[in-house]
Amino acid sequence: MLKRSETPANKPSLSAAFTTIRAKSRALAEPLSEEDCQVQSMPDASPVKWHLAHTSWFFETFILERFEAKIKPINPAFRMMFNSYYNGIGEKFTRAQRGLLTRPSLQEVLAYRENIDSRILQLLQ
Repeated sequence: MLKRSETPANKPSLSAAFTTIRAKSRALAEPLSEEDCQVQSMPDASPVKWHLAHTSWFFETFILERFEAKIKPINPAFRMMFNSYYNGIGEKFTRAQRGLLTRPSLQEVLAYRENIDSRILQLLQ
């Protein structure tokens, strides 16, 4: 549905919208240190690093696995580690203990995001 300020001619493309929202979530985490992104403030709130990885896991699991030919998961352990509550997909890591995941590092999570984002953008072309 178009916003009042949008017309079909100036409506952002799906690729542009995807890029914008992915950059926004990354920008929210930008001022945080690797240690800050690891902290789990309470059992019901997952760490920032986990959320950054989970959203990429979501795109890898539900989009790339469906539409990318001969997909190979970046890391098979991510299938369980970053599954939030999708029981039909398989096991999931206990929410209350997500702050105990010291690996992958924040840099590895960010590289994972970049990989998934670039593949999603290729698919959108």
